[in-house]
Amino acid sequence: MSPVPPQALRDVERVLAEVAGLSLGGGLDQALGAGLEAAAAALRIDPLALVRRVIAREPEALAALVEHAVVLETVFWRHPEQLAVIAHAAAARPGGRRIWSAGCATGEEPYSVAIALLEAGRLAAGDVILATDVSERALAAARAGSYDPRALRRLPPEVAGRWLEPGARRRVAPAVRALVTFERHNLVRDPAPPGGPFDAVLCRNVLIYFAPETAAAVLYTLADALAPGGVLVLGPVELPLAGALDLEWVEDGGATLLRRRA
Repeated sequence: MSPVPPQALRDVERVLAEVAGLSLGGGLDQALGAGLEAAAAALRIDPLALVRRVIAREPEALAALVEHAVVLETVFWRHPEQLAVIAHAAAARPGGRRIWSAGCATGEEPYSVAIALLEAGRLAAGDVILATDVSERALAAARAGSYDPRALRRLPPEVAGRWLEPGARRRVAPAVRALVTFERHNLVRDPAPPGGPFDAVLCRNVLIYFAPETAAAVLYTLADALAPGGVLVLGPVELPLAGALDLEWVEDGGATLLRRRA
């Protein structure tokens, strides 16, 4: 297997930023190298041959690289104060809520939102959660809905007992799965998906992997997808990126949300 020289990694990184918006600098070279090796193995070619095909923008090579280099770790019940605010806001109004989980990775976030809504008594409220990601491999894992203990380490045991089936790997219960639909979507290149406008859009710990100008463009897409009065939910470290948006900053229960004016 031929080693990939540093300049080739830089060339691949530029293409990956163009295709998926990701910036893999700052110590993520190892992840890119591992992704190249895994993608090359999947295609049964040498990593250097894959590099040449990626630089040539061959669709099969680009798809393989994205699948093996762009799956970010996530867990259930991340930032529970945000989940509580979403569930409380949904319960305060009649009718179903439309929610978009953008960059959902392997599904822990949208399933957590669904569980929060069910915990708030919205079993038959008509809520719909659209979960999207650029990686078909991540979406396949999300649709399977089966998780090891590490992904569930932040979920309170009593909540897990109500909404996850028992076993060494816990499978999401049918009532939770029924609220979530998974679709492929590229935040950098695609318009907002059908199903909006949305009452809530979550895009947490995704923008930090984008170059600043890419993150800014994605934020405008997310904000435009909101219904009047809808809220944009970002990871706390990403909030400074949203300073230019014409959204109202709302503090609620320890969470900071960005609300589109009614």
